[in-house]
Amino acid sequence: MSDLNRFRYTMESCNHCGQCKWILPSRMWGWDFAEVCPIHARYGFDACSGQGLLNMARERMENKLQWSEGMAKLVHGCTACGACDVNCKSVRDMELQETIYALRQDCAESGFLPEAKRRTAENIRKTGNRHGLPPEERLARLPEDLTEDENADTVLFLGCDIYRRPETALAAIRILKAGGVRFRILREERCCGAYLWRAGLREQAAEQMGQNARLFREQGIRTVITACAECFGSFRNYYPRVTETPFETKHITQIAAELIRDGRLRLRGTEKPLTLTYHDPCMLGRLSETYVPWEGEIRSYGLHVPEKHWNRGENGVYDPPREVLKAIPGVTLKEMVRYKEEAWCCGAQAQETDPDLAAFTAGERLREAAFTGAEAIVSCCPYCRDALSPEGEQPVRYLDLTEFLAAHIREEAEA
Repeated sequence: MSDLNRFRYTMESCNHCGQCKWILPSRMWGWDFAEVCPIHARYGFDACSGQGLLNMARERMENKLQWSEGMAKLVHGCTACGACDVNCKSVRDMELQETIYALRQDCAESGFLPEAKRRTAENIRKTGNRHGLPPEERLARLPEDLTEDENADTVLFLGCDIYRRPETALAAIRILKAGGVRFRILREERCCGAYLWRAGLREQAAEQMGQNARLFREQGIRTVITACAECFGSFRNYYPRVTETPFETKHITQIAAELIRDGRLRLRGTEKPLTLTYHDPCMLGRLSETYVPWEGEIRSYGLHVPEKHWNRGENGVYDPPREVLKAIPGVTLKEMVRYKEEAWCCGAQAQETDPDLAAFTAGERLREAAFTGAEAIVSCCPYCRDALSPEGEQPVRYLDLTEFLAAHIREEAEA
């Protein structure tokens, strides 16, 4: 209950304005694609919204509501994408996303963590990865002749997805090598811990994050590069809450954009003109802003003393991915209605607890992508990839940005 009490002001300040459900009216393009909350768009009840979750949190804080399996499913069915928080803050500054995290913590500590999430958490505890696969298999997907710079203070963090899709890691390696970036890979890395934090398993998350942070310090790592949006957001937003982070985190698209600007990465064009639209992953976008701790007093009218730093989603990694795509000859980029800090979530985070909601959310995003006239939707998150490339015929196909970029690097012989 202690963490819920920290957000009493947020719970008591909600006036049910509905801004957590919709894009700010002045930014709407029309009625379609105006909603930002997947659970509210799917189910329509107030309980299924940021406002509803605040109501539940307050009832829990005041011991007026007891956990049940249905309530736990609702709380964990929410994709925790942060869109409600960003849009709420367009009206007033409150910590809606942080309250949802605290509510999930209370859910886990009360023994109501959904079984699917419990299994994944156990996989991480036993094997250091979400899939429960043997740690010794992690680097088996990389080429035996891979050369690294053992003295480099930059590491390419592979993340859990190396077990399923080594092609993304291989693409990142190709980009770094083509650009002359000195880096190495740490054999001892473990899951970034984002899954555990978002599930409300604070102690296990802190332990996982502490192990990685300690490894980076011991190895003299000053820069961590990741091709996974979730790992990126975890290092930027979650790690500062539980451990020292004397390292800089960069996404592969940030590195690639720098290399392109410096002329160190030359690209060849597509075989034919290609119209693409870019999907902002939540953990690379609005949820990737660096967390700044705050302790103080909240006075009348929400005055925070000392002054508080607010994360409003505006400073996520938005421009580098678009810069990279625009640099590839033959590519035309079309924006969706909801983009950058107001991007519609892919729905992947609900796949374990509410597959119907996950499918609905992904379908809405694919429909929005098709509305632009694009031939493909591009992103750079393994979980967005899971959601936006389901089996069966879809209105647009999915492309991984890292792999797409690597495939268009111009070789020396082509120069």
